[in-house]
Amino acid sequence: MDFGSSNGCAIADDALKDVDNAAWLIYLTPDAQEEWRDRIYWIRTLDRLAEQGWLNSELNSFEQFCQHWHHPQPVEELPIEASCQLKLWRKSRTWRHLINTAHSDCDNCDNCAPRNLFALSAWQHYLRAITTYHRDDLVLQTMVDYDRMIEHLGGSLFQVLPDLNADLAVGACVVGALDQCYNHLRDLNEDSQHRLCYFPHTLLNEFGLNAEHFYQRTVFEQPGYRQLMHYWLYEYLPPRKAIAQQFARRLDLPPSWKLLCDWSFDRYERIEACLQSCDYNYVDFAQHYWTEVRQHLKHHSTPPAHPITIQTPRGCGMYKPFALHRSA
Repeated sequence: MDFGSSNGCAIADDALKDVDNAAWLIYLTPDAQEEWRDRIYWIRTLDRLAEQGWLNSELNSFEQFCQHWHHPQPVEELPIEASCQLKLWRKSRTWRHLINTAHSDCDNCDNCAPRNLFALSAWQHYLRAITTYHRDDLVLQTMVDYDRMIEHLGGSLFQVLPDLNADLAVGACVVGALDQCYNHLRDLNEDSQHRLCYFPHTLLNEFGLNAEHFYQRTVFEQPGYRQLMHYWLYEYLPPRKAIAQQFARRLDLPPSWKLLCDWSFDRYERIEACLQSCDYNYVDFAQHYWTEVRQHLKHHSTPPAHPITIQTPRGCGMYKPFALHRSA
């Protein structure tokens, strides 16, 4: 797997960040990897289109994509500039066609229709969430607003991923929301550079802080900042992590999702440990964390000799159990 050369800056280059999230895919067979990579490609390209849209403050490619999704039109009639946009539009059109028609001819799996239809529903929810929350003027007022955002963004995103049925998707939503929380911690420096602060207004007030403290890098001088971080890491996150870990221990969890959860919880531990070692200075954290990620990935850069074969919904596949090594 190629790891790219990103410094972890989402707006400019997400290569390293993507691998930090999904390097575990090398442990799947090529066929299983293809479907996962395809879904992740749609999600990440859509996310980049939305980011570029609010940065450019103009009618943008994300809006054009949404218009195309809800009101399909010939590709040649769309104002397409980047090749990645063309690929996304074509993939999304093909995906929707397959979901709506191909499952009627499926002889291999009785569950194709509900699984595909659920993925389509999750995709619709994710589109709405991106529209709602990818804004340069976003301000979250309360913790209820924050919880709603991470469920709609991270939760819907994870429900778009493969190998889920409706029952498992409930737990996947919980893991996705938790993942969104840790991404916010990881990206504090990057987001503050773009004047984004996802901590709710009422929570900041409680600790004597405001968003400008983050934007101006003066938050480290405020006594309430470390209190806020302690609250976040030791009160807010632990109960949510515990629920997500219950999902990760389910006996009926597909092996692909077991790998995703193992890798993700390792990543969360690295984020917490690095933040603590930097005394919660998110500027220092960004430099140290991405250096550590590069070192970590060197130990997970070679596909195993016997990659996991994902079980089919009828249970007629075999897979080799695999446990990711815990990071130091």
